[in-house]
Amino acid sequence: MIKFNNILIIGLGMMGGSLCKSIKKNKLSKKISAFDKDQDALSYALKNKIINYTVADLGKLEHPDLIIICTPLSSYLSIVKKILLTVKKNTLVTDIGSSKGGVHRTITKLFHDSNKSFLSSHPMVGSEKSGVKFNRQDMYKNKVVFILDKDSASRRSYLKLKNFWESIGSITHDIDSKTHDLLMSETSHIAHLMSYIFVKSLPQSILDENLPLLLGGGIKEHIRLSKSNPQMWTDIFLNNKSNITKTLTRIQKNTAIIKSMIQSSNKTEIKSLLKNTYNKTK
Repeated sequence: MIKFNNILIIGLGMMGGSLCKSIKKNKLSKKISAFDKDQDALSYALKNKIINYTVADLGKLEHPDLIIICTPLSSYLSIVKKILLTVKKNTLVTDIGSSKGGVHRTITKLFHDSNKSFLSSHPMVGSEKSGVKFNRQDMYKNKVVFILDKDSASRRSYLKLKNFWESIGSITHDIDSKTHDLLMSETSHIAHLMSYIFVKSLPQSILDENLPLLLGGGIKEHIRLSKSNPQMWTDIFLNNKSNITKTLTRIQKNTAIIKSMIQSSNKTEIKSLLKNTYNKTK
């Protein structure tokens, strides 16, 4: 197990706060530092001993040996430009973003040109809740963490990152960024987008008056994802737009097919479609 002197978490929301708790529980670092524009989040984390120190200026770092970016994708570039001013060559920087795409390529190039270490991660965890107050100590335990494009950094950096995630109980899996983004568009990303579309399509009268009466298991699950952080998911959808739009086109095609079956009362075809879907997911 690798021990760190100072791990810096940038972005102290639910995901970042949970990471701090996992690091502390597993005694991976002497210092756990955090940067966030939300001073209330930092105060809460200090008061509840989730972190040891706060960082006021990303352009003046006290030599952390691991930096983990846990902010929305749209903030990545400005963050990276600041930390590259002072970060040391032996500091490894990673992120936990759900979409890689153009942002990932740009950042990887910036680090490569600066002869500094960056290797991207994506833990397959999350919640519709946001904010450090919703941190969970074991959020990352027994969960898959993708390590992206491992050959884009040194083997030393790769092993350092792999050991970090495995030390907090995660299961690492290597994947290239192109395959990752396609996989996410077909699963996580489209599931969240369909939840937003579902809620948008509900009549306002139901949302205003009758929704609490309808919250059985099925509708609760459809609605749950639409409560996720709007800024974060706007960034994800736009950063992975090529894959997501292709997935949406296929869904639109299938929606039109089943709409036609229902309109024509084609019981045989509807039952066949539902049966095939049922068998596909067994």
